[in-house]
Amino acid sequence: MASPKTIKKTSPVKKQGNSKPAADPIAAARKTAFTDQNPKKAFDHFHDAAKQVPTKDLPIFNGQPLVMRANVVQALDAIEPYLPKAIELLPTARLRDVFELPSLVMALDFAAQRVPTAKLSTGEIETLVREGTPWREVTLGYLEVVSHPLVNLVPQDRVRAIRAGTGKIDKARDFVSIAGVFAEFESALAGKHPFDAAQLDRLATLGGALVQQLVPGNAPSPIAKRTPESIVRDQLAALVEDRYDHLQVIATVALGKRGADALLPALRTFVPASSAAPAAPDATTPAPTA
Repeated sequence: MASPKTIKKTSPVKKQGNSKPAADPIAAARKTAFTDQNPKKAFDHFHDAAKQVPTKDLPIFNGQPLVMRANVVQALDAIEPYLPKAIELLPTARLRDVFELPSLVMALDFAAQRVPTAKLSTGEIETLVREGTPWREVTLGYLEVVSHPLVNLVPQDRVRAIRAGTGKIDKARDFVSIAGVFAEFESALAGKHPFDAAQLDRLATLGGALVQQLVPGNAPSPIAKRTPESIVRDQLAALVEDRYDHLQVIATVALGKRGADALLPALRTFVPASSAAPAAPDATTPAPTA
């Protein structure tokens, strides 16, 4: 008698719904991006990448990194709602590069501080003093209010010492001291004043540059040639420009050129924080074309 046929077992067909969902490219890029904004740590992290930037015809950077940082942060906040559509249309978008932009700009700021400073002309010094003076008045006026004994958020004697004195050197030191008070008492003042970090950092930068120029014996000698420190600075600036250009490409893919131009601030131009950005996209609205 023949033995019964062996029935071959087959593996059950997996249902499509049980497959593992695809990884979120936005979350993955954000997770792997370097986001430490400590200037020295950022400089150390991006230094090797900067050294790969060709130096032939490399532009000399003469911008303001902290203004650039404010614009980068504003741009990243503005593009956030449009990223899913952008990734759908441009899967090769370099999201990690653009997420690293705030840290990269802080690396640029650190690099700029390492460059030997050329002697400023009298006109250039006057320009820096004029830029910082209105900020000195408004920030110092605020500190005088919150240092009053009825408020007592910062020491009154510290604020009075800043107010005392006259002259350009005193003003320059005040610029640095004011930013220092805001940094030292950051917790006590958080959410209680209208000044953002970029404005206070700029005031301190102005003060530092002026003190270096104005204090007798500290004025630097003119720089006759491009230094290694300035080349690294310019290479980092080129990296920032390249990555911001790519951020503009991502915005253009999602919104079209005119929409991207309206959404993103120019990298080096001071833009008031109150500038309105376009509303977030509606899920039912078709994607605009470039």
